Amino acid sequence: MPKTWNWKFAIRAVGSSILALIAMLMLVEIWGAWTAPEEYPFGGQGPSAAMWAYQSQANYLLSCFACLLGCSLGIWALLAMNRSIWLRWLAGMPVLLLWVWMALDGSRLDL
Repeated sequence: MPKTWNWKFAIRAVGSSILALIAMLMLVEIWGAWTAPEEYPFGGQGPSAAMWAYQSQANYLLSCFACLLGCSLGIWALLAMNRSIWLRWLAGMPVLLLWVWMALDGSRLDL
């Protein structure tokens, strides 16, 4: 009986789908923060006032662009089949670093 299920393809498809969803959400967030900044609680009045990304509109847009770029590189790293493994890991590192940074609450750093 021939093998009909490929785990590597399934993992790559699910990972790419999740990253594509996050990238689309970042596009919506960038558009909303750019066109209607009054709806976003920047500065000391918001619930996330101590977080670096919410201190100003410029910081928020920068963090959204960084997440969008990380997701795009992560999608490329998952789907690039004919590239070296080191190049794919190097391209996938930004999204992993962003997730670790968010998990360790690095967004509260005062830069």
